[in-house]
Amino acid sequence: MSPQVKKTDQELHPENYFLNPTGHIRDRVIFHENQDIPKQGIFISLNGYSFQVKPNVEVDMPRPVLRMLDTRIRTDTFYDDEGKPYYKDIPRYTYSVITKGVNAEQAEEERNEIMDA
Repeated sequence: MSPQVKKTDQELHPENYFLNPTGHIRDRVIFHENQDIPKQGIFISLNGYSFQVKPNVEVDMPRPVLRMLDTRIRTDTFYDDEGKPYYKDIPRYTYSVITKGVNAEQAEEERNEIMDA
């Protein structure tokens, strides 16, 4: 009987690891205008891979990049009717999902190729 080879967490759940954009499902999103995004757009980078984002323009983003952006928050100070401050965490970059999984079949094929290599 041969010993069983245990798979790593990365092999079992590649969607949780972003080594490169290959093999990741992408969602089509539109980023909303805000004070942090100039008209010419910004570059968002995750593990050395950059993506240009312009407000009000559809873009296909890998899900790990969107998850990373969801953690980017700023804390704003507000004041109640009595002038007492309170704080609120607000997403730095907001977006709307237009289409989920625009490349789902292709991403699955790419993941299988990577696993077979």
